[in-house]
Amino acid sequence: MEQRPYILHMFTPGKQMSPFDINMAVDAGYNVVVPYCGVTAGEITGLTQDAIFSRGPKGVKATGIFIGGREVMLGADMLDTARKATVPVPPRISTRLAAKSVSWALRSCSSTQATSAAAVV
Repeated sequence: MEQRPYILHMFTPGKQMSPFDINMAVDAGYNVVVPYCGVTAGEITGLTQDAIFSRGPKGVKATGIFIGGREVMLGADMLDTARKATVPVPPRISTRLAAKSVSWALRSCSSTQATSAAAVV
């Protein structure tokens, strides 16, 4: 079977996604990068589950969630909500958080083309 394209769903509560973050996602190898702006914490569960269940068990391995924005605590809460909305056993969707000038990443259980865990200040 043909390899599924790598898709990154980028959520931010802000009015726009950082061009830096979009460039980094494309350079990391994602085939499709979709920014969602003005996302509230209450929308994260639905968006995360839509990204997971629409791709099936094989496609979820090539699906990522990225949370951006300038409010670190809100981003951390949104990341926690996204993690709780994922399937608890491998393959687990890849989730990422980037807020202000600090960026955290989680390596997922599946093999994705995203970068490994990092903190950049």
